[in-house]
Amino acid sequence: MADIKANLENLFQYIKEKQLLNGTVLVAKKGEILYEGAFGDADMSTNRPLTSRSVFNLASVSKPITATAILLLVQEGKLSLDDYLNKWIPDLPYGGITIRHLLNHTSGLPDYLDLFEVYWDKAKIADNDDLLRYLIKYKPERLFAPNERVEYSNTGYILLALIVERITDMDFADFLQENIFKPLKMTRTQAIGVRKENIEIDDYAYGYVYDVYAGEYVLADDFEESKMVTYLDGMLGDGGIQSTVGDLYLYERALSTGALINDVLLREAYTPPKTGIDTPYKYGLGWIIEDNEEKGQIIWHSGGWPGYVTILKRFMDHEIVIIVLRNKEQDFDFDQHILHAIEQAAFDLPYEIAKERPRLEHAQVLPEDILKRHVGNYALIDHPDLIINVFLENNRLFIKMPGSMKLELHAKTENNFFIRGLTIDVDFTTEGSKELVKIIDGTEVQIAETISN
Repeated sequence: MADIKANLENLFQYIKEKQLLNGTVLVAKKGEILYEGAFGDADMSTNRPLTSRSVFNLASVSKPITATAILLLVQEGKLSLDDYLNKWIPDLPYGGITIRHLLNHTSGLPDYLDLFEVYWDKAKIADNDDLLRYLIKYKPERLFAPNERVEYSNTGYILLALIVERITDMDFADFLQENIFKPLKMTRTQAIGVRKENIEIDDYAYGYVYDVYAGEYVLADDFEESKMVTYLDGMLGDGGIQSTVGDLYLYERALSTGALINDVLLREAYTPPKTGIDTPYKYGLGWIIEDNEEKGQIIWHSGGWPGYVTILKRFMDHEIVIIVLRNKEQDFDFDQHILHAIEQAAFDLPYEIAKERPRLEHAQVLPEDILKRHVGNYALIDHPDLIINVFLENNRLFIKMPGSMKLELHAKTENNFFIRGLTIDVDFTTEGSKELVKIIDGTEVQIAETISN
């Protein structure tokens, strides 16, 4: 593996020189760490550098760990994957949903982010019990019948954390500590809301977003679009685990060697559901599942939360593991470019690498009367039953696509907008008597026409 090590050293030396990544990385093969390193700042206010020990918010890379907690209880005979959710949470106003449905995102439960944006007092920090209370109180409509299709739901993973607590009579964080983190010697890992508990973690990597109006990086807490990082900081299960590349590797090794979950359950975890409607990706019990002609079976998960992008990627047929934790926002496509280069180097395959990191876009502040011109409901021309909603809140323009959370539109010009952190442009045009909105993602363009204003 000397050649692969040399490839990785050369790649990461280049990444460091060109400042293409602000984060930490670990690459391993067949139980041997081939590269471990850190690039950039953990705290921009003091220029404190990241180290391999730096602790990051894992965002949705927490989900495989939550799923592992459930599988441990199944392994101990305390729970069945086909138990109905109402067995453990009888007050919940949704029938027919099993533990398995929660794990593989086939429950049909709506995501909680919109619910809390509408109803929650933003001066307070919400936790898992608040979510349960809100589901019972407001009864948001389910999106589809159980097992009809796969649709990502953070709500389901918070309910899984609550189920762990009800079965074990332990706080979810304590259960993880006693049953996963301590046995695996993951000494730098804990499930905790850093803001909610008002704690300081040694060598913590603070998450930074790009303020498109000021043209500078700021803490996610200080940018209007990302302030949910404060009021949702008490949520655990869908996210909320703080960890390092080294500790995540210990977790991966325990799974791959069978030291944590037995082979029968792992096979279930790595098997996607058979649903009524095909989905563009496969999701098992806490893991995204991919079959690649060149690289074999890939079991992985990524995470995104304002200021953080994380990934734990396992190439099962080659016993290669890649872990990347990042704490400074940059272009999504460029992130994928860097990750692809790392993968190629780990496989001793050729790769291309950019000479510089692309600049993030700067936004204009437009008066409300101009923003109002674009407000309305737009039906997708190819799928007229799917409606795009464009609306104003506090003099800010938002777009809500079918089945997704709302996203803020930032202005390049009066009619041209972009979505921060994604390589997506949204253009408003008029053709004859029709007002159109075009969602442009690279070469893919979706067009919708207005149906009301």
